[in-house]
Amino acid sequence: MRQRLFCLYCLCLIGAILLVAWPTASLAAPGQPPRLTTFGMNTYFSGLERLPQNRNDDLAALINATRELGAEWVREEISWANLEPSKGAFTWGLMDAALAQAANGGFGIIGMLLTTPGWARVTDCGSRITRNSGSLNYWCPPANPQDFADFVRVAVERYDGDGLNDAPGSPRVAVWQIWNEPNNWATWPGEANEYGALLAAGYAAAKEADPTAIVATGGVYIFDGGTRTGGNRDGLEFLGAAFAAAPAAQTSFDALAIHPFMPDTAPDRAGLYGLVSLWGRISNARGWLDSQRGPSVPLWISELGWSTCTPASAVCRSEQEQADWLVRSHGIALALGVQHINWFQLEDKFDSPAGDLWGNMALLRNRSQGYTRKLAANAYATLTAQLGRATFTGFGPLHSYVHQNNALIPAARYHLRFQTATGALVDLLWTTGSAETRTMPLEAGRSAQLLSRDGATLPLTISGGQAQIPLSGTPVYLRQDTPPQLAVTPASVTIPMLATDPATSYALVVQNLGSTSINWTASGSASWLTLETTSGSGHTSLLRYRIDPNSLTPGNYTATITVNAGSAGTQSIPVTLRVATTLYRAYAPVIYR
Repeated sequence: MRQRLFCLYCLCLIGAILLVAWPTASLAAPGQPPRLTTFGMNTYFSGLERLPQNRNDDLAALINATRELGAEWVREEISWANLEPSKGAFTWGLMDAALAQAANGGFGIIGMLLTTPGWARVTDCGSRITRNSGSLNYWCPPANPQDFADFVRVAVERYDGDGLNDAPGSPRVAVWQIWNEPNNWATWPGEANEYGALLAAGYAAAKEADPTAIVATGGVYIFDGGTRTGGNRDGLEFLGAAFAAAPAAQTSFDALAIHPFMPDTAPDRAGLYGLVSLWGRISNARGWLDSQRGPSVPLWISELGWSTCTPASAVCRSEQEQADWLVRSHGIALALGVQHINWFQLEDKFDSPAGDLWGNMALLRNRSQGYTRKLAANAYATLTAQLGRATFTGFGPLHSYVHQNNALIPAARYHLRFQTATGALVDLLWTTGSAETRTMPLEAGRSAQLLSRDGATLPLTISGGQAQIPLSGTPVYLRQDTPPQLAVTPASVTIPMLATDPATSYALVVQNLGSTSINWTASGSASWLTLETTSGSGHTSLLRYRIDPNSLTPGNYTATITVNAGSAGTQSIPVTLRVATTLYRAYAPVIYR
C-alpha cells in the first residue's frame, strides 16, 4: 500500500512539475469565431497605407462598421516584404497592433502570406516586371522557396493563439492563404512551376507551426477555361500546370480559393454564355476541384465585387446594380455549395479617386466622406442578418433557371430556400426577366414576412395560404417563422451555501422556442438575491443574478424571478437558498488500480 501511495505521490509531483515547466495553451482572443463561417470581408486593417497616418480611431470605426455589417471574418495581407527586411530580422509592431484590434473586435482572421523582400527575390525580377506596367518588384517570386517557408513558419507560430511565442495578446489567425492571384502577372511575375514549389513549401511550414490551421491556395481568377495572353492564365489551368511541375502542391491546400470577378455585367445576366456566368464559373471550378482532390475539399470565393466608379462605363455600375448583384451573387454561391465568401472590399485603404475600378468596389465611401454606407452595405447587412449561419435546402417552386454551360442563359426566376439555425425558413427570390408577381404556398403554422433587399418590411398579400411575391432584378426575402414561445432554464433553482460564503453570480438561459428573437424583462429580488440583468433580447440570452448569504441564519429562503416576454409568454422561476452550517464539498477522487 505504501508503495502504491508513493507511486501516486510521484505521479502527482511529476504532474505538478510539468504544469510549472510547460505553459498552458491559451485560447485565441476572446470572441473570435471558433470555426470558419460563410461571410467575410476584405478589410485590410493591417495595411501600411492606413497605419502610419495615426488613423487608429479610423481603424476602430472600420472595425465597428464591419461588425454592424455582419461579416465574421476579415481578410488581411501579411506582407513578407514589410516584415522581414533582412533574413531573420523581423518588424512585427504595426502588424501585431492591427491584428490584435481585429481579433479583439471578435473577428476570425484570414492571413494572406505574400510579397517578397528585396534580399529574397529572384535575380531577374527587374526584367520580369517590365512585362507588365502594373507589376511592382515586391510581387516577384522568391529565389528560394525555403526562405518563404521560413517566414511562413515564424508568422503562423506568432499568430496561432497558443500562448507560445505569440504576438502580444495572442490574436489568432486561423486561416491562411499562400499568396494572392498567382495567375495574374501583376501579382505573380513568375511561372506556374514556381508557384507550385511555393505552395508546397508554404503549406508544409504552416502545418508544422500550427497543424490545426486551414491553408488555402491564393485566390485565382476564373475565366472560361482558356489560356490568356500577356502572362495571365486562367486560374484552373495555371494551378493544373503548377501541380504537374510540383506534384506535392496538389495536396498542399485545404481549400481552393477563386476570384470570379465579372465587373462589366450581372452575375446571371440573360444572354450570357452559361460557362462564363457566375453559376458557370463556380460549377466549373467545383468540377475541376473534384477531379483534382475530390468533393471533400471546400471551394471559397476570396474576392468578388462590382464597382461604383464614375463616370458610367462598361465596368462602372450604379449603386443600385452593385447592391442587387451583391445579393444575387451570394445567393448563387451559397446554392452551389461555396463554403466561404469574402466581398471585395470594405473600404479602400488607398482612398482612390472616383474613376478607380477596384477602390470603388468598397461598401463604404472614402475617409473624406466619413465612411458612409453605399446601398450595397445595407444589402450586405440584410443578407447576413437573414442568411448568416443558414443552410441552403434547395430551390423553391418559383425557380425556373436550369444551368447549361454551352448555351445562352435565358431570362429566368431564381427561388433559393434556406433554413436558419433557429428554424426559420428564408426564401431569396429575384428574376432576370421582366418584373412580375407570382403566387406561392406558405408553410402551415408559420407567420410570413416579406423583406426588401435592404431589410425594410414590404406589404404582403396572403390568400388561402398563398402569398403574392413581387419579383424583379432587386431581390426580396420571404421569411417564415414559428410562433414565439418563452423558455427559461432551469425552471427552478436550489442553491446550498454557508452564511460565510462570498456573494456569487449565477445565470438563467432565456430562449425563444420559436424561430425569432424576443425582447424580455425580468423582475424579482430579496435581501439575498439581486438581478444583475433586468432585460435582454435575442433568440438565446442570459439572465444573471447574484446570491449573497451574508448574515443569514441557517434555513431555507425562497424568492421568485419572473421573466416577461410579451406575446412569447411569462415564466416564473422559484429560487431557493439553503443556508447550512456545514457543507460537504464534492471533489473528483483520484483512483489507483
